[in-house]
Amino acid sequence: MARMLTGVQQDVYVVDGMFGLVDEACDGEGLPDRLPGCDWVHASSGSVFLETADSLIIKARLRVEVWDGSAEADDMYWPDQVCLSLDLPTARLFVDQSDAGPDEGPHLPSPGRWRLRISRREQPEELPWNAAASDLVKACFLLQFWPEGVMAENAVAEN
Repeated sequence: MARMLTGVQQDVYVVDGMFGLVDEACDGEGLPDRLPGCDWVHASSGSVFLETADSLIIKARLRVEVWDGSAEADDMYWPDQVCLSLDLPTARLFVDQSDAGPDEGPHLPSPGRWRLRISRREQPEELPWNAAASDLVKACFLLQFWPEGVMAENAVAEN
């Protein structure tokens, strides 16, 4: 059974319904193509951009977890999920908040090829991670990374 090594969370600004996580070496590549079969994820080898239903400026709560193997998935709590692979030359990510500017993001243990399961929950009645309606959080995203080579269970779409 896989074990979670780290987990951090932060609030990010979502401008025009989108924000991204980008490896520092891949900055300036622009918006990647939409992931086939998924209308809310854009991905390239070193970046991923996530869409929300709300096109205004909102806050989203982001939780990033690093696992030593295929991360556990909760299909009931997280109805929107997608799984993909990323090549991360530095493993140092920043959050691209469009007009709100960049923000520091998570740093993974090592550069290389990583699997990523992205789970989304928008305007949930029960917000995870101690988020409250007063925080103005309108969406929550769970990003679970693990080293390439371990197959994901419950993957919805593959890149």
